Amino acid sequence: MKRMALVALTVSIVLVFAVGTVGAQEKVFHVSMFEDPTTQNPYAGLGPQATVWNAFVTYDIYYSGLYGYAPPTLAVVPGIAAGDPPALVEEQVAGTAFYTATIPLRKDLTWSDGTPLTAADVVFSYNTVVAFGAVDLGGNWASYNPIKPGTDAQYLIDHAEAVDEYTVKFYLTYEPGLAEWNFGSLMMPVFQKKHWEPVVTRARQSDNPLEELRRYENANPVSSGAFMFGQWERGAFYENVKNPYFKGDVVKHYANGAVTIDNPDSGFHYATSAPAPEGDPILTVTEGPYADAANYRLFLNQNAGALALISGDVDFFLNSLGLAKGLQQQLEGKPGVTMIENHTNGFRYLSFNIRKEPFKYPEFRQAVATLIDRQLITQNILQGVAFPLATVVPPGNAAWYNPDVTIWGQGMSQAQRVAEAVRLLKSAGFTWQTEPKVDAENDTYTAGSGLILPDGQPVKPFEMLAPTAAYDPLRATFALWIERWMRELGMPVTARLTDFNTISTKVYDEQDFDMWMLGWSLGIYPDHMYYFFHSSQAGLGGFNAQGYNDPAFDRLAEEFLSATDLETARDLAFQLQEKLAEDVPYVVLFDTPIIEAFRGDRLEFPYTEVLGGLQYWDALPSQVKLIK
Repeated sequence: MKRMALVALTVSIVLVFAVGTVGAQEKVFHVSMFEDPTTQNPYAGLGPQATVWNAFVTYDIYYSGLYGYAPPTLAVVPGIAAGDPPALVEEQVAGTAFYTATIPLRKDLTWSDGTPLTAADVVFSYNTVVAFGAVDLGGNWASYNPIKPGTDAQYLIDHAEAVDEYTVKFYLTYEPGLAEWNFGSLMMPVFQKKHWEPVVTRARQSDNPLEELRRYENANPVSSGAFMFGQWERGAFYENVKNPYFKGDVVKHYANGAVTIDNPDSGFHYATSAPAPEGDPILTVTEGPYADAANYRLFLNQNAGALALISGDVDFFLNSLGLAKGLQQQLEGKPGVTMIENHTNGFRYLSFNIRKEPFKYPEFRQAVATLIDRQLITQNILQGVAFPLATVVPPGNAAWYNPDVTIWGQGMSQAQRVAEAVRLLKSAGFTWQTEPKVDAENDTYTAGSGLILPDGQPVKPFEMLAPTAAYDPLRATFALWIERWMRELGMPVTARLTDFNTISTKVYDEQDFDMWMLGWSLGIYPDHMYYFFHSSQAGLGGFNAQGYNDPAFDRLAEEFLSATDLETARDLAFQLQEKLAEDVPYVVLFDTPIIEAFRGDRLEFPYTEVLGGLQYWDALPSQVKLIK
C-alpha cells in the first residue's frame, strides 16, 4: 500500500534563505518545504513518526518495494520483482503447513553505494520485520506483515529465504487476502542488508530493541531510488542528489489499463498479462532523473514560499494540502507560474479518546457529530475553499467511496441540531445542570450548561488538540466553531491550538489526550479502515490511537482484509464505511481539492492529472524535466 502519513501544514513567519552545495552549473530541482523531516530512519518514519514530510524527502525517495503503483493510471506493477505476483502453493515443511510464494527479482537494480540489490536484501528486510513484530513496529509496518484476522499473534509471513541471488521464497502461515498480500506485504520497502544488519543486530542485543532500532539516526541512507541523500541542515534545507547507479525505466500506459516497463540500459521488460497491452500507448513516461539534485528549502511562512515561487527561487510549491485560497489568488496569473487542480485522497477529522468518559459513549460522539455544520464552515466561513466530507474513504477514490453513509445533522438548522444532540445524549442517560432549550417554532435555542454523566457525576473539563491557525487555518477555524457548539450543549471543552508535532506525539506516542484534530493522506486500497479502527491496532504507536473497540466492526474488517476478490472487498468496504459513520470513532470533517503551483516555464511533467495531485507522488522528482 502507498504509505499513510499524518498531514501537517505550516504557515509561520520566517523565510529561510538557504541552498545546498550542488555546483552552480548543475541542474537543481528547487522545492519548497514547510516542515523539517523528523527522522531519516524508516523504521521510525514508517512507524510512529509517519509524517508526510518524512515521506516527501526520505523513504519515498530512497526505497522501493517488490510491487507498487504506476501513476497516473495507478496500475499495480513490479518494483523490485521481475513479474506479476505468483499463485500461492500449499506446502508441508518439516510437518508445518505453509502457503509459499516464489518471486524472481530484477537483476538490474543497484544501491547508491554501487552494490547490487539482491534477494539477500529482500530476505533481510522481511525477516527483520518478522523478528521485531510488525504491530510492535507500529504505524505502516502493521500492514506489511498483518496478523491473521481473529487471532492475537499469527503473523502472515513466517519467514523469507533466498532461493538464489535473485529469487525470494516467502513462507506464509495462512492464505492472505488482497489487502494483506498484494496491496500490503508485497509493497513493503526493502532496505540494504549491508547497511542495516549491524544496526539491527545491535538493537536486538540491547535492553530495549525496538527503541534502539528507532533511535538510530541513519545519517547517510543507502538508496535504491533515483536520488540519494546529499545533506541536511535542520531548519534550512534538505537535499538529495542524483544516484549515479540508477537507470530509469520507460513506462507505457494503455487505454485498457495495461502497462509495460522497459529499461533501455539493462534490457529488462515487463508487460501486464491481465489485461495485455492493446494498440498504441496513451502515455509514455521515461524516468530520469533529469535533475542533478532536488533541494528542499524550508519556508516557515507560506506567503514567503509563494513569493519565492513567483520570483523563481523555487520551482515547485510542495504542500500536502495544496494552496490555500489566498495563495491561489496571490499566484494566479503570475508570469511563469502554472496552477493545477486534482482530486484528493485524504481527509481532515476530529476524534476522541474512547477509553475515557464521556467519549466512550457512542451517543456522545454522535451528538458532537450532529452539532457540527460542515456546510456552514466550508461554504460560508471558509468561502468554499474546502468541501465537507462524512466518510473515511474520500470521493476522489471513486471505486471505494460509499456516498450513502449516515451524515449526522444533515439538512438541519443549528436549533434542530441542538435538539437532536440533546435527544441523543438523553437516550444514553446524560443530564444537565441547565438543559439546553430549543424553540422549534422560531428555530432558536438557549444554551445549556453543566453536562452530567449517566452515573450522576459532572463531566470534567477536557481539551481538544488542534493545529494553530499558523499551521492550518482551516482546521483551526473548525476547532473554534466546534468548541463553541459543544460548549452551548454544556460540554466543558477547550480548544487547545498547538503545533503538529506536539499533537502527533501526545496522540500516537503517548496516548495522552481527550480529543484531537488532524488529517490523513491515504493509500489507494482502503485497508486503512482496518489499521485505523481495528482493536488490534490500539496500542502505543498504532494508528487506532482513539482506542475504538467494537467486535462487530473487527469481524467485518477482518473479512475485508481477507477478501481475495475485488467485488467482495468493495462490498465489505462499503459496509465498513457505514459502520464507522454510525459509531463515529472519527468525525470526518472536510478536505480541499488539491491545488498546486509550479514554474511551468522551467518544469515539464509527463502528466499533471493524477489522484492526490503531484504532491501525493512527491512532485515526481525522478520524472520532471528542467527545461530552463
